Amino acid sequence: MKFAINPVTHSLILMLGLTSYVSAEETATELDTLVIVGKQNSYLNPEVSTATKSNVDPKDTPLTVNVINQQFLQDIRAESLSDAYGYTTGLSQSGTNADSFSLRGIDTELSNIQVNGLPGLASRFGSPTTANVEKVEILKGPASITYGQVQPGGLMNIITKKPQEEAAVRYDISGNSYNTGVSDFAEDNSFTGTIDATGPLTEDKKWLYRLILSAEDTNSYRQDVDAQNYYLFPTLTYRPDTETEVTFGLEFQSENRVSDDGLAVLDYDINQIASIDTHYQSADDDDKDEGVVAFASYNTMVTDEFDITVDWRSVWHEDSYTTYESRDVNNDTDTVSVRDRHNENKRQYHTVDVRTTGSLWAGDVEHQVLAGINVGFERSDFKRETYATTDIDFYVPEDLTERDEDAYSLNHRVTDYMNYAAYLQDTIYLNETWTLMGGVRYTRQDIDFERRDTGATASSSSDAFVSQGGVVYHLSDATSLYVSYGESFNPNSIEDTDVNGDNFEPERGRQYEVGMKTDLFNNKANLSIAYFDIKKDNVVEENETTGEDELLGEVKSTGVEVELLMLPVENWQIKLGYAYVDARITDNPDENIEGNRTPGSALHDAYVWTKYNFPYKIADGIVGTTFGANYESARYTDEDSTDRVKLSGYMNVDLGVHYEINDYRASLNVENVFDKLYYTGGSGDSSIYAGDPRNITFSLSGKF
Repeated sequence: MKFAINPVTHSLILMLGLTSYVSAEETATELDTLVIVGKQNSYLNPEVSTATKSNVDPKDTPLTVNVINQQFLQDIRAESLSDAYGYTTGLSQSGTNADSFSLRGIDTELSNIQVNGLPGLASRFGSPTTANVEKVEILKGPASITYGQVQPGGLMNIITKKPQEEAAVRYDISGNSYNTGVSDFAEDNSFTGTIDATGPLTEDKKWLYRLILSAEDTNSYRQDVDAQNYYLFPTLTYRPDTETEVTFGLEFQSENRVSDDGLAVLDYDINQIASIDTHYQSADDDDKDEGVVAFASYNTMVTDEFDITVDWRSVWHEDSYTTYESRDVNNDTDTVSVRDRHNENKRQYHTVDVRTTGSLWAGDVEHQVLAGINVGFERSDFKRETYATTDIDFYVPEDLTERDEDAYSLNHRVTDYMNYAAYLQDTIYLNETWTLMGGVRYTRQDIDFERRDTGATASSSSDAFVSQGGVVYHLSDATSLYVSYGESFNPNSIEDTDVNGDNFEPERGRQYEVGMKTDLFNNKANLSIAYFDIKKDNVVEENETTGEDELLGEVKSTGVEVELLMLPVENWQIKLGYAYVDARITDNPDENIEGNRTPGSALHDAYVWTKYNFPYKIADGIVGTTFGANYESARYTDEDSTDRVKLSGYMNVDLGVHYEINDYRASLNVENVFDKLYYTGGSGDSSIYAGDPRNITFSLSGKF
C-alpha cells in the first residue's frame, strides 16, 4: 500500500492551518460572550526554575531559558526528546546517543543533561523518553554555578511528572509507518503505548501517587534494525501539612535494539553514500541499555521567608553492545572496516543537593538568596573486549557472525569521582527598574583511576571557584534588558597527562550575554533576543612537534538567538525561532583544525510551528491542524578538514490534524512530508546518521 500527499492536499492543509486567523478573529468578535471553542493550552512560559532553582519570571533573570512544555511535546508527537530538537534554537543534533547534541555550538556531555536538577540518566544509547516528562528547560550558557561540572554551551533540565490531587487515568497509544522508497507504507511499523495513573491514596489527600508505564516496539526503515523499550515510573508524594512535601520515586528503564552505526561515505563526499537502508552491522548485533533510579525530594518552610530543599538521586546504569562497529572507509576498494567488539559500561551516580531559598531585606531592597551544598559520587566501569577487524562491501555488506578469538584484546578501566561543592547566589531587587544577580561556587573533584587489565592506577584532585553576575533593567512591566557573565568548570580526563606525567588543569569556560525579553499584545506573546560570546580553553590537544599532550586547545562561539511564542487568539498559536551560531576552534596546534567550525554545529538554524483549532465544533468535537518547518544549515562531522564530511543543509516540513471530543483526542501526523533526504549528524566518514524519511503516525489518547 502506498501513501502519498499530492500538492493540492499540501496546499489545503497549509491553508487550513495558516490562513484561518481572520475567520477566527471574526468568530471571536461575534461570540465573545460565549464559551470559546477550540481554546488551546499555551506554549507560553510565565515561569522558569532552572536558572535560579526557584520559580521566577523569565524577565527577572539575565539568562536565556528555552522551555519545551508537555503540550508542545504532545502536539509534535515526540516519543523522545530528540524529536523536539528541530524546534529549539541553538541546538544541533550530532548523533543518536542521549548526549549527542550541541548547545550554542559547544558539544555536550551526559552531565549537561539533568533530571529535576540532578545528574544521572537511566539510559545512554538513545535520547530520553518523553513518557515521564512534564517539561524541559534549556538553560543557555555556563551553568556551573548551580549545576557543577558541565560544558559551557548550556544545560538541559528534564522536569518530570509528579503526583496530582485529582484522580485520573490517561492512556496514549500510537502506531507509525514510513512511506518512502526503501520502506512502503505498512511495511515497517512501530507501536507505542503509555498509561499514566495519578490521584490521592487517602481521603485527606496527604498521600498522592503517580504510576506511568510505557512500552515501544519500533521497526526502522533501515535493514534489520528494530528496538523494544520498556519504562516504569512510580512516584509517591506525602504532604503532612501545607508547608511540607516529600516525594519518593523510582525509574526502571530497559532498552534493547539492533546495533546501528549509520551510513558510510566514499571520498568524504556526502553525495557518494549508499542507500539510506544500508546497515553495516549484523542483524544479531545488539545494544542493551538498562537503568534503575531512586530519588527523593523534601521541601519545607523553616521560617516565614526561607524554605529548605533536599534533593537526592541515585542511578545504577548498565549498557552493553556486541557488534561489528564501523571504523574506517577504504576508498580504493569500496569497503568499510568493521571491528568486532563487546563493550560493557557500568555507571553509578549518587548525588545530594541541600539548599535554602528566601528573602532578606535591607531597608526597601529585597535580596532573594539561594545557598546550597552539593555532594556526589560517580563510578564508571568500562570494559572493552576487542577482536578482529574485517572489511565488508560498501554497497552490499554481508552479515558477519564468526568471531576470531585469536585477535582478542582487553581494556578495563574503573574511575571513581567524588564531588564537593558549595554555592551562593543573590538576586537583588534594587527597585522596580533595576535587578542585580551575582553568585559564586566552590567545587572540588577527587578522582581515583584503575586500569584493571594492566594494574595501573592514578589519582588526581582539582578545584575551582566559578562566578556569575548579571544586571536586569526593566524598561517597563513588559520589557527587560539584561547583560550577564558566567563561568564553567570541567575537569580534564585523568588519563590525559603532560610530558611529566602530571594531570592537566580543568577546562574553563566563560560567556558574555546581552539580551532583551518582552511580553507583547497584552501578554499574548513572548519575545526573547540574545547575543552571546562563549570561550572554552584549557582543552587538551597533542603537540605535533613533541607528540605530547598539552593545553593547546581553545573553542569560541558567538551568535544571536531569537524566539517568539504567540497566542494571538485562544484557538491559534505560533512558535518561531532563529539562531546564528559561529562556533570555531580558535586555537589548535594542527593547521588542519585551527579556525574550523566545531563538529555538528550549524551556522544557521530556524523553525516555525503553528497550531490552529477551528473556532466551531465539527461532529460535536474540536478539529485542529498543525504545521511545522525547521531548517538547519550545513554541518561537519569532524574538526579536521582532512577527515570530515560536509552534511548538507536541509529543511523539513511536518503536518498534522487532530480531533478532540470530551477527554479523547485522535491525531494524524506526517513528518518530513516531502520525504527529503537529510542527515542529522555523524562522525568522520564511517558513521553518518540519516534523518527519518516520510513518517506517518496515528495516535489516540484519552482519560478514564
